[in-house]
Amino acid sequence: MRTAIIGGGIAGLAAAYELEQARKAGAQVEYTLFEVRERLGGSLSSEVVDGAVLERGPDSFLTEKPAAAQLCRELGIGGELIPSNDAARKTWIVVKNRLIPLPDGLMFLIPTKLIPTALTRLFSLPTKIRMGLELLHPPRPSDLPDESVAALVERHFGAEAVDRLADPLLSGIFGGDASQLSARMVLPRLVEMENEYGSLTRGMLAAHRKMRARAKEPARGCDLSLLRCGAGCSSWSMRLPRGSIRGQCAWLRR
Repeated sequence: MRTAIIGGGIAGLAAAYELEQARKAGAQVEYTLFEVRERLGGSLSSEVVDGAVLERGPDSFLTEKPAAAQLCRELGIGGELIPSNDAARKTWIVVKNRLIPLPDGLMFLIPTKLIPTALTRLFSLPTKIRMGLELLHPPRPSDLPDESVAALVERHFGAEAVDRLADPLLSGIFGGDASQLSARMVLPRLVEMENEYGSLTRGMLAAHRKMRARAKEPARGCDLSLLRCGAGCSSWSMRLPRGSIRGQCAWLRR
């Protein structure tokens, strides 16, 4: 089997890695990875400045999805994995050249506390009003076609919530534009909440009540996992044969 892999981002590299493992196991496979740029990694890129690791793209992955951690261990960089410090974590968003902290009660893009949301400088008054009225949002039929994350968030909270909330928060994990990310693939829980409750706020509050009911159960650990060496180190750790990669393929721009 001969395979052409277009793009040397993490998806293309992971595909090449799996094919290389199959080849080493005896499978009759040939593959070539084509990348338009000089370097591999796509949106994954890390730089060390004065001893600090700076990420130019995604900086972490969801701990509840174990495939990424397993891949890191296979690549020999499992020892570089570190958990996020969720108790001390503070997220800031740049708005008009000013750093503004996320308001308290924000649960994965969804505002669940009235006063912090009303007082935050992150959103304009029209967006805050829309967030309050979102409680009246009707359920969405489950048989409708998939949509982008941006479309889902904008329908519920407005375009400003996409620009100041969805895009900056999701880019740290997926490294993509919210308008290009599938809602069903990236935020399946929110899609289910909309189908059942209509309002994402009511759905998240219901989920929060269930979590409090299970408060006596052991903690599930950190939300995010990071690489001490930077997310970009996963790209050069693939150890793919040099002949299987072709960079600077200008024809891919056509």
